[in-house]
Amino acid sequence: MQNSSVRSRQWRQLFALTFAHMIADVYVGLIAPVLIPMRDRYGISLAALIVITSLLVFASNIFQIPVGHLRATWTRPWLIWGGVLLAGVSVFMPCLPATPGSAAGMAALAVLSGLGVATVHPEGLRAVHGLDTISSSLSTAVFMVAGFMGFSGGALLSATLTEHFGLESLMGLYLLAPLAGVPLVVSGVRLPVEAAKPVPDVPSAERTPSVPFGTLFVMAAVLATCSQIQGTLLPSYLHEEAGYSLSFSGLSFTLFGVGGMAGAVLWGALAPRLGHLRVLLATALVGAPLTALYLWLAPQTKGAAAVLAFTGFIVYTGFPLCVALARYADSSLRVSQRMGLISGGTWGVAAVVLWIIGPIAEHTGLRLLLHLIWIGYLAAAAMTLFQMRRAKRDQ
Repeated sequence: MQNSSVRSRQWRQLFALTFAHMIADVYVGLIAPVLIPMRDRYGISLAALIVITSLLVFASNIFQIPVGHLRATWTRPWLIWGGVLLAGVSVFMPCLPATPGSAAGMAALAVLSGLGVATVHPEGLRAVHGLDTISSSLSTAVFMVAGFMGFSGGALLSATLTEHFGLESLMGLYLLAPLAGVPLVVSGVRLPVEAAKPVPDVPSAERTPSVPFGTLFVMAAVLATCSQIQGTLLPSYLHEEAGYSLSFSGLSFTLFGVGGMAGAVLWGALAPRLGHLRVLLATALVGAPLTALYLWLAPQTKGAAAVLAFTGFIVYTGFPLCVALARYADSSLRVSQRMGLISGGTWGVAAVVLWIIGPIAEHTGLRLLLHLIWIGYLAAAAMTLFQMRRAKRDQ
């Protein structure tokens, strides 16, 4: 009875943490779908706006590395709540006065918002990994996919509000930030204090092939880059080049997130039985042709959104699996340090890639760059297969 009570309490705490994570990432995802209206309002090039957007993503992830290296001794989740409150300042980016300094103001708000998001991810994962009655693969998948649901849900909210009420209406979304802390307090979330040199307690049912952390980081960075390209460029492509409404463009990306949520929970629960690397390989191999199929169908029919949702169901579990594997990877780093690098550093790499390809989009169009997504999935599949063969050879 006592174990059942503890498990029930920890599930409530997990959902409180995922809710805070979701709200934080709403503020990351709401900018990309309104890049075209922002371009028209401020007279800033699309390439420059893509760079500013990637600055938010870069800050929200690269700051996770020093946060993850801090040996936190506090157990209450105030830093998570404070991070969400700071993350919310991104809603003011599309609402600044149209002046010569607008771009600089957007960049400053992007960095501040990113700093807020950067405190949520490693601290949230530290709390999630303290929920010892729940499978680490499942709890990590639930936590990570909630963030992606926030990212994709933010796209739908911002696109719909902007289409019907204008860019200024986005400021109302800041009211979500104070709500994020209520479940954290009510559920009694506490963060475990990490020892200087922890030895992870790995349940026998969850033992996986130990992957070198460097290899795992590269795999996760490739998957993060695929997601970042899709999340930033796809809504603008559907609106600007494919000719769909702003709200449908946001809805399409949200459907990808809904599919991803269902898939990540399912595959996260099955990964300990089927093998983390096997699931990772299968999702990447299936996701590549599905992505190529969607890009072929998207300009022709709205029904392609169904393919996009199924693609999310298949591919999104890859990154949460990498995060789960990082907990037990071959490394001298503490768990919190690995979490900061795998959940932050990888997305920082993705943001740098976006900086590079953003100006290219002005010349090639967005559709061509979207093909990098399925190429990235094939690269992730190749690295996973190599690691599986290495693990088998070492045995």
